[in-house]
Amino acid sequence: IYMVRVVMYIALSFMVGTMYSGVGTVARESESVEDANRAAQKLLPCLFYVQAFLVFMSVAVLPFFLEQRDVFRRERANGDIVCLPYVVANFLAGIPCIAAIALVSTVLVTQLADLNGFGDFFLNLLLSLIAAESLMHLIGAAQPHYIIGMAVGSGLFGMFMLCEGFMVPESDIPVGWKWGYHLAFHTYSFKWFMYNQFGGEDGGLVGDAILKRYDIDTEDTTECIVVLLVYTLVLEIGFFAVLKVFHTGKRN
Repeated sequence: IYMVRVVMYIALSFMVGTMYSGVGTVARESESVEDANRAAQKLLPCLFYVQAFLVFMSVAVLPFFLEQRDVFRRERANGDIVCLPYVVANFLAGIPCIAAIALVSTVLVTQLADLNGFGDFFLNLLLSLIAAESLMHLIGAAQPHYIIGMAVGSGLFGMFMLCEGFMVPESDIPVGWKWGYHLAFHTYSFKWFMYNQFGGEDGGLVGDAILKRYDIDTEDTTECIVVLLVYTLVLEIGFFAVLKVFHTGKRN
């Protein structure tokens, strides 16, 4: 399943990189405000797509996880496995493959489109994918059928995309939906991608204006790292709790 996902990510990342080939150079180095602004506007949907859709593709892991869940339930009933080691092993086993996906995607997108901050781009995508994978673990353990799980996961990711601050900046989000902005881990990932591209000396002539428009002109990327890590920890704890309580393997 991970090899199939690697191939999908390579294909999509190559398409993204070639679609925006060299745009980062113009946004960063152009001495014309008009040209810099035009290039920056092109990069906005690129960053949103990388953060939103590449993370969304984590729903593909759900059918495979449900096969593992059935094996776990049977082995737990036999007394051959317990919850905590399984959750830890399952989490650690997925990291190398997720890191490979994040690495190839980062190489293709940043190099072809000439985006800023390779290291930050990779770490952001890696932590976002890990958080998304943990969310799918929890959803997979909490529902009876993969179709239901994929529907729930897709719905949550869709809501997070809408609330993350790209389509509607934070200051313009209605009060009743502010909670979605703060709840979505996409919010912190998108902020990080934006600051990585448009913040600092390499942000270009219009970088500060772009960040200010999206209410992230003073963003601290350390906060984003901490939030993504805490998000993952909470989801894995929830995954453990659901397995512990509902997947004993015993017949009712």
